Amino acid sequence: MKKLWILLLPLSFLSSHITAQEVTDSSVVVLKEGRFIYQGRIYKENASYVTLGYGAGWNLGKNTIEQNMILSYHHFIKGLGLFGGYHSSSDNKIWWRSYQKLNDVFIGAGKRWENTKFNAAIFAGPALSYGSYKTWNPEKEKEWAYGFLEPGLFIEAQLTYQILYDVGIGLTCYSSLNRYYKVAGAEIHLFFSTAYVRNFEKQI
Repeated sequence: MKKLWILLLPLSFLSSHITAQEVTDSSVVVLKEGRFIYQGRIYKENASYVTLGYGAGWNLGKNTIEQNMILSYHHFIKGLGLFGGYHSSSDNKIWWRSYQKLNDVFIGAGKRWENTKFNAAIFAGPALSYGSYKTWNPEKEKEWAYGFLEPGLFIEAQLTYQILYDVGIGLTCYSSLNRYYKVAGAEIHLFFSTAYVRNFEKQI
């Protein structure tokens, strides 16, 4: 768990400098119903977004480095954030077959903080974890693969730099925990938001 805290501390520091839930910027013209004009486009605040990330993590049971991938969708109802998605971690490339591989299908809730340049969020919730892991088999006197299907816990913290208000790139720190397979890691992710409404046409 110490390794997880090391990964999450930079995000917690950066997110403390981001305005909560509300876009505030001198270049923003606020409209009614949570919409605003920014860089000649009309956007909606607190819009849903998708992130797709790839990176490396630490297998807390085997003390080895693994590759990982997360695809997650984030939806917001007023101040409440909901998320769901898929995570995979493996001792090999995640699209290759391996006997040391974790898959998570997860849902949960969380919170976001945003302004026109940064989006920060933290989410957590239950996961359905499945896959296989390798451990020493004393009867066969060698490592052996065992399959599993277990409930687990998935935690995700993100910081995104928004190149445009609705498109960005960022860092995801995460942990997936279940009885047989525990990992913590970091990824570079792509961010795609549904905030864009239309171009702003100035009335003459």
